[in-house]
Amino acid sequence: MNSRSLRAGVLAAGRGERLRSRPSDLKPLVRIGDQTLIEHVLNSMAAAGATEVVVIINEESGAVRDHVARNNWPFALRCIVETTPTSMHSFLRLVEALAADGNQGPFLLSTVDTVAGPKAYANFMERARAQQVAMTLALTSPGNDEKPLLVRLAAGESRIATFGEGEYATAGVYAVRPDVLREAEAARRDGIDALRKFLARLLDRGYPLAGIPISRSVDVDRPTDIEAAETFLRTARI
Repeated sequence: MNSRSLRAGVLAAGRGERLRSRPSDLKPLVRIGDQTLIEHVLNSMAAAGATEVVVIINEESGAVRDHVARNNWPFALRCIVETTPTSMHSFLRLVEALAADGNQGPFLLSTVDTVAGPKAYANFMERARAQQVAMTLALTSPGNDEKPLLVRLAAGESRIATFGEGEYATAGVYAVRPDVLREAEAARRDGIDALRKFLARLLDRGYPLAGIPISRSVDVDRPTDIEAAETFLRTARI
């Protein structure tokens, strides 16, 4: 396989209840400008050079699978249909799928509700490939996120020193190596119920994690975030 090939995954299995105006609404299909959320993410992955993308959706989201299947993407696309109990479970399920044949990554993973500039994912992955760490996190300013996961970098370094405080927040975009799967079984057994708790566990157990600041991004969680994302995209260049 080409050493520059890129496997990627999209976390789209959440219910997105805060963004729904009707119970039947599906978060990945919320429109931001002329594209749905999931189209924005998939196009960002295409710009980063993705050769294969795996999307995880829940069992109520068949319309999401049908929607993305209608597009002619420049990468192989497949879906995992599984109602996972937490974001951590979805994250690990994607990493397991991407690494199933022994590929060592790094893999590009993104939440479905991250809206970034047209080159943000590509620039992030270019820099993340040089990091010899288990995981690299894209970082942004905390903005108006209700519950940002704050990050502090070690002074003068890209190494993450701590979670829960700091000038940056995670942006929902990750470069992940299969090393993190060594913690998967124990984390599930111990009842870790959120991705942010899994990240903290990795750091506590000595896994090297890095952070790379990217140009601004918008986390679309609430109806008011839609207008903010559309305004951002009208001026975003990178």
